[in-house]
Amino acid sequence: MTETQCAGPCAADDDLRVIVDSHARRLDGLEDDVDTLKSGQSAMMEKLISVEAQGQERERNRAVEASDTRKALTDLTKQIAEHTGAQKRQNQLAEDSLRRWRKLAVVVGLACTIGAAVGSTLLSDQEVASTIWVRWLHLREPWDAAQGGQANAASLSTH
Repeated sequence: MTETQCAGPCAADDDLRVIVDSHARRLDGLEDDVDTLKSGQSAMMEKLISVEAQGQERERNRAVEASDTRKALTDLTKQIAEHTGAQKRQNQLAEDSLRRWRKLAVVVGLACTIGAAVGSTLLSDQEVASTIWVRWLHLREPWDAAQGGQANAASLSTH
């Protein structure tokens, strides 16, 4: 520009180049700062995406572990229930067997009691006792043997 073209005092061409160079350096600095910010923002976004992916992976792992734990507890509960049921069944079978043995013992006890009562009643009757000893067993009656033994001892002592 010439002085006639400027409305006021015009700066020299050298002054304008200095100002333009200064502005160019400042613009370069601003572009570098913007590039740095953009790369930092990109790095932060990548880091954020990485952290979020890691969080999602941890959450999936926790869900899988919780599912495995629930399955293990369910299996353990089933095993305990089966074991308890088996023990209850064994106890029930043992009680049934004990009940049968008790019934048998009662029946045998009653039979023995009735047999003893019948036997003592029959054997207390002298005619029945004589019939059993002499006719069926073909033995001497025990009371005759005792008397005969005393008579023999008395006759031996007199002789």
